[in-house]
Order: sequence, then C-alpha cells, then structure tokens
Amino acid sequence: MKCTFPFVSAALMLSFAVFSQQPDNMEVIYVTSERVARSTLHTPYSVEQFTAEDIDAGLYRSLPDIFKDAAGVMVQKTAYGQGSPYIRGFTGFRTLFLVDGVRLNNAIFREGPNQYWNTVDAFSVGRMELLRGPSSALYGADAIGGTVQVFSTRLDTDVYRSEQRIDYFYRGASAEHSNILRSSLRSEAAGQAFMAGVTLKDFGDLTRGRGIEQLNTGYDEYNLDAKWVRTLNEQWQLTAATFYTEQDDVPRTHRTIYSTSFGGTSLGNELRRDLSHKRFMGYARLSADKPFGVVSDLQVTLSWQSQQERRDRERTNNRYDAQGITTDTLGFQAQFTSEYADTSWVYGLESYIDSVDSFSTGNPVQGPVADDAQYQWHGLYLQGRTALTSGLDLLAGARFNHMRVDANKVSDPVTGDPIAIENRWSNTVFNLMLNYRQSTSQSFYAGISQGFRAPNLSDLTRFDSARSNEFEIPSTDLKAEHFTNYSLGYKFYQAEAMVDVSVFFTDIEDQIERFVTGNINADGEFEISKANIGDGHVKGLELRLGYAISKEFKGSVLAAYVSGKVDTFPGSKQQLTSEYPSRLMPTSVRFALDYEPVHQDWGGQMQWYLVERADRLSTRDMGDSQRIPQGGTPGYGVLNLSGFYQLSHKLRVRLEVENLFDKDYRIHGSGQNEAGRNFILGLQGSF
Repeated sequence: MKCTFPFVSAALMLSFAVFSQQPDNMEVIYVTSERVARSTLHTPYSVEQFTAEDIDAGLYRSLPDIFKDAAGVMVQKTAYGQGSPYIRGFTGFRTLFLVDGVRLNNAIFREGPNQYWNTVDAFSVGRMELLRGPSSALYGADAIGGTVQVFSTRLDTDVYRSEQRIDYFYRGASAEHSNILRSSLRSEAAGQAFMAGVTLKDFGDLTRGRGIEQLNTGYDEYNLDAKWVRTLNEQWQLTAATFYTEQDDVPRTHRTIYSTSFGGTSLGNELRRDLSHKRFMGYARLSADKPFGVVSDLQVTLSWQSQQERRDRERTNNRYDAQGITTDTLGFQAQFTSEYADTSWVYGLESYIDSVDSFSTGNPVQGPVADDAQYQWHGLYLQGRTALTSGLDLLAGARFNHMRVDANKVSDPVTGDPIAIENRWSNTVFNLMLNYRQSTSQSFYAGISQGFRAPNLSDLTRFDSARSNEFEIPSTDLKAEHFTNYSLGYKFYQAEAMVDVSVFFTDIEDQIERFVTGNINADGEFEISKANIGDGHVKGLELRLGYAISKEFKGSVLAAYVSGKVDTFPGSKQQLTSEYPSRLMPTSVRFALDYEPVHQDWGGQMQWYLVERADRLSTRDMGDSQRIPQGGTPGYGVLNLSGFYQLSHKLRVRLEVENLFDKDYRIHGSGQNEAGRNFILGLQGSF
C-alpha cells in the first residue's frame, strides 16, 4: 500500500464498465456544500453524507468515530474521551465544525487534536455532511482541511393531524465497559413541532487487544437537546434549538502512571490529569421562502454559546495544579439566495465575538490562553453558479474576512510579566469550480479554492503543555496562513454502482509551525514557540466504490492516500528543513460486504479495515515517545461482523463483534489503543 494512485485508473475502468449497462434509477442525495441543497452529482466537491439511520446502524461510540467510515479521514484520540479527525492532513483549528450552520470553532481551538468535536452528541444528529478540502470562500477561516456540518433532526409542521412519538436507543459494549441510553420525545402538529432528548453515557475503563486493561480511561457524560419550529405564515418560519453537554473527569491517561506501553512507548508519571467540559449552544433562526423581491430564500440566525473547560493535574511530590477557560460566543448570520441573470446566487454575512476568561493556579497572569480577551471574526461572502453549456456549470465565489484580537492579560514570553496584545487581519479569498455532467449518472469536476486562517488566541497566547514533555509559550507576533487547493474528481452514481474519486493538491504558505526554542522549564519540559515558517504542500487521493453484486449482496471499498512536505525547524538551531506533516495519515483501505435478504427482517455486514505502518514521521513525531512507537505506529488489519433483526415495526436489535481477532492496535498519534474484541448490543425502538 505504498502507492494508491493506481486506484484512480481502477475506479475509472470500473465506472465505464458499469455506467453503460445500468438504468438511471439512482436515489438522488442532496447536500448543502454550496449552502443550498444540491444533488451530490452536481456538486464540484468531494462530499459525503451520514444519516441518522447510518449512525444508529454503525453503533458508533462517539461522533468522531463515525469518520472511520469516511474515506480520507483519520481519527486521532489523545484520550478515550477525545477524538479529532484529520481531514486531508489537517485537524484542530484547520478543520471547521458547524451545528445547524452555527460554528462550533472558536478562538481557543488548538493546532493539534482537541476534544471539542467529542462534545457533540452523535445520537442527536439528524444527518451529517463531510466536505473535503478548503471552503473558506463560503465558510470562512478554519475551513482548510474540510468542513463538517451536523444537522439536528428535521421537524415537520406540514402535517394533517397531531402526532407524538417517543424514540429510544441503547448501546452497550463489552470491551469498552460502556452503556449509552438515548430517549427523545417528538411532537408534530399543523404549524408547530417540538422535540427534546437526553443521552446518558457511562464509559468504563477500556480493555485493549489481547485483554490488556487500560486503567483510568473511563468517564461519564450526559447530553440534552431541544428544538422548536413554528410556522408563522406561508412564507415565514421560526426555529429555536438548544444543546448541552457535560463531561466529568475525562482522563488523559497517557500522561499518568496508569498508561500502558505499546511498541516501546514511554509511560507517564503524573498521578492524575483529568479534563472536565461543559458546553451550551442555543440559537434562534428566522427563515423565509420567497420573502420579497429577488430574494428566493432568507435565513437570519442569532446564536449564543458558552464553553467551560477545566484541567486538574496531580503530580508526584504532592504537587497539584488546576487551570481552565470560559469562552462565551455571540454569533449573527444572515444568508440569502437569489436567481438573477440566469445565475443562482448565495450571499450573506457572519459575525462571531468570543469573550475569553482563563485561570491557572501556576500562573497569576493567564491560564492556558490569554485572560480577559476578545476575538472578533467577521465575513462577507458571495457565490454564483451559472450554466456555461447544457452540461457544464461554473461556480465562483469570494469572501472578505476580518479578524481582530484584544487580549489584556498575556504572559510575556521572555519575562513572564503581564502584557496586552492587539492585532487585526483582513483578507479576501476566492474559489473557481467547474462541474461537467457527462450524463444523468456521471460527472467530472475540477477547481481552485483558496484558504485563509488568521492566528487565534491559541496561536498567539497559549501558555500550556503541548505534546509529551513539551510546554508552549505565547507567540505574540504571527501572520495569517494561506492555502491554495487544486482538486479534480469523478463521480458515477446509480442504484447498482457508485464511483467517487478525488485527487487534490494543497499549496501551503506561511503556515504557523511549532518549534523547540532550546530552553527547558522548571518541570524539565522542552519549551516550544511558533512562527510562520511552514511553506509546503499536502497531496492525496480518496476513493469510494460501491457495487450491488446481487439483490442480496452489496460490496464497497474506501481507500485513501495522503502525503506532503512542510518547512519547519526540527531543532533549536532554527534551520529550515522540509519534513512530513505531523501525524500524517497512513494509507488505509476499508472493504465491506452487506447482506440483506429480500423480504426478510434481518441482515448483516462484514467490514475489514487495513492500515499500513505510519512511518512517515516528522521530528516532533519522533520525539512524541508516549504516543508514537520508535520507527512509527505499526500497521494493522481489523475485522468487524455485525447484524440486525427487526423484531417488530417498532423495535430493531443490532449485534456487532468489533475487532473479531482481538488485535492490539493504535490509531496513529493516539494516546491509547483501541478496544479489543468488543461485543456491542444495540436496541432501537419507538412507541
């Protein structure tokens, strides 16, 4: 699996072999990668959708785990309660997460893997969309590696009579020692609908492959969500929704004495390092269909988010410290669509203001990021789509970005004394995409997309632990990063066969890179800082294939290859060297075979995951001895078997044996291994 580009020719050969003999009876799937619903076949991007039914059927433990069934995504897990997807080589603040169109990302998101995606409850999701590659023109800063949109359950107010329903879901897993219970109430009537749900999660200590116990990995979590929709008249509709998550004492086990070695990785020495998290999101949205003039659709959204996180650490010699951050975010969005001069237009504005307070028992000036700080994020965007010929569409867009930071309490990186920083950045980015419909079942696309990311509070003011035995200090004078992505793809969708191939190249300029300063702090940790030194590129291939072998059997293949080089300072001498990006995703392939007999109430699936050895390492990867074994993370193959039985029209039972052969393996860059042989029971019903 050292080179997967032959998959391109294989995919094209397969598609041309089947498209001429299959009827045009495919199911049309609509996605919102262009901010409006459009068929995936007509979208000039690499996109993928997961419905609530897909998520329930997958018996996933958390939302980040869903991405294991998406081509080209690696989910790194620093801890059992954290999961951060790498999309086209990027993670953290270079990937964007939206909940019902509202940004989850804020000014404290870190460069590397973080825990925030894991605070979104997978069991409250109505559907989820993955858009790969830069989409900064439409979605703004952070949308570099990819954009993920989560949509809550759709409520229908266009019904003839009132309907109420209670749904429930249970998931229990043996190797995870976990139990998840979800219950929701839905009420729909003419002109008004409401739903509310609660999810309770109890995660015990994880058992990895070969029966090795990973102590001090479990934690508790609960989630609450509610949504209300009111039709005001034939044109106008009002929607309000709230989401709340609370996680208690999530251990970062690899830094503690409870860590277990894998392939010679070093053990932690802290007695305890726990993270607790509380997150609230609420929004109100006014939407209209053909409200006035040339405006065919309108959405105005006002949102409020409050995120509280706290880390408690107990080290040897009776040393204890705590730190935390509270981030309150006020958001406003206005989006419009119009049809003018044979062109479809999407345009609007967005503003988010983050207010940040932080503390640390070890630093009187600030916590992990600046205290008493504000970060403003504003954008104006416009995108048009027009038909150049009967089969060729042009999509062009632009966005003006403006960011501003005002941080009143920052530790001077030299003296440690309190200082204040103020800065602002502005930039305009563009995209230009072409989509050619060869027929009603196949299309080609190509295009250029620009990305722009201004430094956030984590870049500028972070004063906290980084990787194993590293401590980051503020870098107060940073410039913005710039990215240019070139993409080429082919899609073939029909009921009996599917081919989706994408090739990309992302040019990187002025990327902010961490480097070792050569200093060591009082705790013996290497001091690191940041600079705009990362010129380079990331390139790769993603492939999705599906084929109905018969009426009962359907096979599918997912494959991905990512590579690249970025300039960095590998040592304290600060000499530029071109290296692999940190935690570069190894080549991976997933084979699946689904069996569902016609007119039967049961079915099953086999999944086989193959991942090559992750030995394309950066200097910092090689120094991360607690998470990455010397020479790289070993490759692995994992086989899963699952099945379902429909007991009645209101109750379905699912069973899965995950990691059938009890493989002891680790996803590259993670802080602990995955579950060993894991028996999972799922119950899904309603009344």
